[in-house]
Amino acid sequence: MSGALELERELLAGMAALAAGQGAEDATVWAALERELRQETGEGPDAEWRLELASRQVRTLLLRRGHRMDERFQRSPDLAQERTLPGGAPLRHGYERSLPAEAVERALAGRSSAPPEGWERTVLAFGSGMAALSHLVQSLAHLLAPTERRPLRLDFWGDYFETDLLLEYLSGTTLRPRRLSPGRLAEAWAGPGAPDVLLLEPVRYNWALDVLDVNALVNGWRRGPHRPPVVVLDTTLVSPAWPRAAVLKALASPAGAPLVIEVRSGLKLDQQGLEVANLGVLEIHQHRSHTGELTARRLAGTLRLVRATTGQGLAAPAVAALDAPFLLDETWTRRHAGQVYRNNARLAERLASSPRPLFRTVAHPALGSSAWRGQSPFVVVELREDALADHGLLLAAIRHEVARRGLAAVYGNSFGFRTTRFETVVPRTATGQGLFKLAAGSRGGPSLDLFCDLLLDIGDHQSMKDLRATYDLAPVGLT
Repeated sequence: MSGALELERELLAGMAALAAGQGAEDATVWAALERELRQETGEGPDAEWRLELASRQVRTLLLRRGHRMDERFQRSPDLAQERTLPGGAPLRHGYERSLPAEAVERALAGRSSAPPEGWERTVLAFGSGMAALSHLVQSLAHLLAPTERRPLRLDFWGDYFETDLLLEYLSGTTLRPRRLSPGRLAEAWAGPGAPDVLLLEPVRYNWALDVLDVNALVNGWRRGPHRPPVVVLDTTLVSPAWPRAAVLKALASPAGAPLVIEVRSGLKLDQQGLEVANLGVLEIHQHRSHTGELTARRLAGTLRLVRATTGQGLAAPAVAALDAPFLLDETWTRRHAGQVYRNNARLAERLASSPRPLFRTVAHPALGSSAWRGQSPFVVVELREDALADHGLLLAAIRHEVARRGLAAVYGNSFGFRTTRFETVVPRTATGQGLFKLAAGSRGGPSLDLFCDLLLDIGDHQSMKDLRATYDLAPVGLT
């Protein structure tokens, strides 16, 4: 078995062994899966497909843990009946809507590196990354008490289309978001209209995947003249690679430090590419030199109250499904994310080194240079002919070839999976623009190399007209 497939076999067998070791009622099933994986041999696409099916079985067994919780307890459970997670921890709640998800928060806080000296961290879990960000922005707007005369000013250095839509939705007379272009980050501390909150994406979710200049951020905040008191980082794309400790240390000074808040989707890279449960993670970092009225304790208290009131936390089945030692664990997450980053960098470098007429540009942080090693769990390819109908034709051709060549690659959204995925993101249908995204996944088996061959073969076409002549296929609908 090749190195990549052998590593995948060992990882899946390790997951099964850890789950079996919890001693839950499904322990024998997990143990049987581990034995089956230890006996797996073979090479090539067939062996890769068997491992893909095994990873799906891991996910199914985790989901069944949640289903059992769903079957046995009501949303408003019998409080005299004991509810226990697979690992043995009790699960207590009166209403599922207000379930505190303490087990998940303990796992997130206890299985990751401690903050640097002088910093304290508070971790909260939400039903999704966007729920966490939405509640954060609204809670900041509530606690900082803006008025029409003195609105809350929020500068956004990023491009994730859902964040853009959220800020547009929340904006009004007392909340004024301002979007900063890639080259204008310094306006947050040196321009007119100093912001109260600075919201950043360390790697912007756009066609170029622009990387944040961390030195510029730290030096700009320390030297001013303005110092945004709250710095929010959406680390969904980069969390395991983000130099968290170094940035926090650099932002601390005798003159004080901002409240630093990280928010991310815990669905993407924290769950071994299995997408077990929707999860948003919010981490509040406060330094001992912090003197502002808005404290981590006050913000966390408000967020917990609003989360319970609106039902934007985790449901009991999600908490049960996530209660496995290899989920949300820093060591496992770093290993998985590291493979994802390496495979995407390799895919980007190969595509970029072999230009094709159909593709205008290939974007990934590995192709550029930055003060910190920017990473991305996917590659963005800009098409020379970029109408949505062109994207639809390209997707149809790729889907056809994936099926014909028998590759383990999926046409689907998101990123960070064990297997390769491809899609076209349409940020706003009215603009008629698409973002062609390739997510290499973590496995790195033969399908990834063969998928790259497929892309280069298709990219050899001189135009979409030529591609249409080769593939008499109906375009995939994108509107």
